[in-house]
Amino acid sequence: MKKLKLPIIKEVLAEPKTLSMDEYLKFVQFNLKHAFSKKAYAKWKKMLAVNEPFSIK
Repeated sequence: MKKLKLPIIKEVLAEPKTLSMDEYLKFVQFNLKHAFSKKAYAKWKKMLAVNEPFSIK
């Protein structure tokens, strides 16, 4: 396997911001509005559907 030469991050990471429930709700609504595709979801659900009958003998 080939060894990867990844960069070494020397900076100190900032503390993660704690979101209030209102901020989190806005984030989720924004994500659903701009990142969720109803067409892609419907296509995926249709692909998962089983068309063969199932029975235990």
